[in-house]
Formats: sequence, structure tokens, C-alpha cells
Amino acid sequence: MTRTSPHARRRLARLTAGSATLLALALVTPHAVAEVISDGPPEPGFEVTEEVLSDSITRFDAAESITRFDATESITSLGGTDTDTEEDVIVLETDILFASNAWELPAPAASKIVELAAEVPEGATVQVGGHTDSRPVDRSQYDFDNQQLSEHRAQAVADALAAERPDLTLEVEGFGDEQPAVSENPDDPSTYAANRRVELRYEE
Repeated sequence: MTRTSPHARRRLARLTAGSATLLALALVTPHAVAEVISDGPPEPGFEVTEEVLSDSITRFDAAESITRFDATESITSLGGTDTDTEEDVIVLETDILFASNAWELPAPAASKIVELAAEVPEGATVQVGGHTDSRPVDRSQYDFDNQQLSEHRAQAVADALAAERPDLTLEVEGFGDEQPAVSENPDDPSTYAANRRVELRYEE
């Protein structure tokens, strides 16, 4: 009977464990390689067609992305009548009439103003008053202030009226931000918009 020393037995155990590890790797490796290969290119038969490409593309239509401004349609609710005073008042919203910090009046807006003023009696005296909100004009970009802006806008409206209603006596004045229609709320932009206006005041 052959006796093996303890040292030889430990060495034999290490060799046996190493052989088992190599055998396990030999058995696992083909399967692992097969998995890697299976994650490669699409299987034969997959074809990149025009339909596939079309479905993968998001189209941008510039025409549909533009919000168009139609002055005629936008002024349908341009004016209102203030019934709280003895005077009749037509309130014109300047955000609809004019571009920001401008007073050029588009032709469609001018014709709508004349249409709204049709109710003004013939020969009446009309006070045309321009108003702004309290936010100052950026003087680094413009050479006028709120007072001048309100005057120019009032004059533009008066000119449109005079062209079609020569029978009216027009008194034109700008008030800047001195006569707000509502109290302004920094959290509510509509309160500022309500103060940007031109008023037509007259008596029956």
C-alpha cells in the first residue's frame, strides 16, 4: 500500500480543484459565446424599407407651427362701452391695435375702429385718450416714454377716425399711466393689459 504524505495530498487537492475549474469553463464557454453571437446583427430577413424609415422620422411642418395674426379677426371684441359714467366710452385695447411700444395702426384695425365708432352721433365731440400701464419704456432701446407713447397712440386712432368721420370734433390727449382702469397685479399680466388702452369718450 502506497502512503501519500500530507504535503503531497494538499498539492493533489489543489491540482484536482484546478482541473475542475478548467472543465467547468470548457463546458460554459461555448454557451456564453453563443449568447454573444446571438446579440449581433438582425437575423436574415430583416430589411430596412422606406416604410420603416418613414415611421422613424418626426416631420416638422413649419406652416402648421406658425400662429398667424389676422388683425380683422382679432379686433372683433376691440371695444366696450363704459356704462358707469354719464359719457359713452368705447375702450380700444392697444395690445390688439398696436405692436409693443409702437403706434403705427394697421389698415384693418383702422377700419374696425371706424366701424365701432359708427354709434357716435354725427357732429359729436369725441375725446380720444391714450393710456399705458405703469411699466416704463426701456429708454436704452426707445427714445420716448409712456407719456409720449400714449399721445402717439391716441393721435393714430384720432387720425383713423378723422379720415372717415370728418363730422366729428376730436380732442386728443395722452395720459401715460396716470389714469389706470384697474389696479395692477404683478402676478396677473391681464391687469397691465387692461390699462394699455385708447378711450373714445362722447356724449349723446
